[in-house]
Amino acid sequence: MHNPDMPTPTSEKDIDEAVKETFPASDPPSFMSGSTAAPTAATVDHAARAAESTVTIYRVVGDDQRDKPFGAGAAQGAGRWTSQDAPAVYASTTAATALLEFLAHCESAPPAEIHIASAHIPKDRITELTSYPAQWRERPYRPDVQAIGDDWVRSHRSLGLQVPSALCDGACNVLINPAHVDAPLLQHVELHTMRLDERLRRIGR
Repeated sequence: MHNPDMPTPTSEKDIDEAVKETFPASDPPSFMSGSTAAPTAATVDHAARAAESTVTIYRVVGDDQRDKPFGAGAAQGAGRWTSQDAPAVYASTTAATALLEFLAHCESAPPAEIHIASAHIPKDRITELTSYPAQWRERPYRPDVQAIGDDWVRSHRSLGLQVPSALCDGACNVLINPAHVDAPLLQHVELHTMRLDERLRRIGR
């Protein structure tokens, strides 16, 4: 509503001054309004417990996997931990590791844009692999290493299997069995498109 006692601002400076007069520095809007609410202790505690009980997994996907990035259609054939006969979805516990895995397997120059999918999986639905052959990093992939993942897939022991990354010490990958009964527990599936730095695109050229 126009106030006849207040002159109409005619310049950007006048507008700034009018705003200052409307919201004095001693009474900023955030202090005057009752609509600004800080998170309660219960909300913070719930968020912390949720973070402690789940693991976020990531993987780079192509256009053909955008709709179901962790579904059966995303399962690859033979990999380091599984053979062609026991397909699984390979993901990572960080976006950086997922990108590293993607770049390492590129047979040509990576595209200018990639899609990184993420999802939350309950920690208690992941089995951590703690025993494996000393030569597990070798290429071509070793049948005795693949047999570990094959046995896990066929046994349906868990939705996910955490394994070490051969590309970065301390980093982990997570194999997902899309045929597992707990597959619907993969929640908050999101997809983010990002442009690759030109330096990364030199790989494979």
